[in-house]
Amino acid sequence: MDQESVKHMIQQGFSEAEVEVGGEGCNLSVTVISPDFVGQSRIQRHRQVMDRVKALLESGELHALSVTTYTPEDWAKRP
Repeated sequence: MDQESVKHMIQQGFSEAEVEVGGEGCNLSVTVISPDFVGQSRIQRHRQVMDRVKALLESGELHALSVTTYTPEDWAKRP
């Protein structure tokens, strides 16, 4: 799986999103930072990201995706 393609798909779904993609092949991890996550639970955020790559998961092009999400404020506060 092309990491840039996954990054682009996720960025398309969020305003001002910063997306970092890691991993190899069809097992990737993503960190998404977006103001769209303000006021949402961790589960809501995760579902939104997974919805962006749902077609890749269903087709088998992407086997697994580990998701970490932050608001810009949360990102700035982390150690």
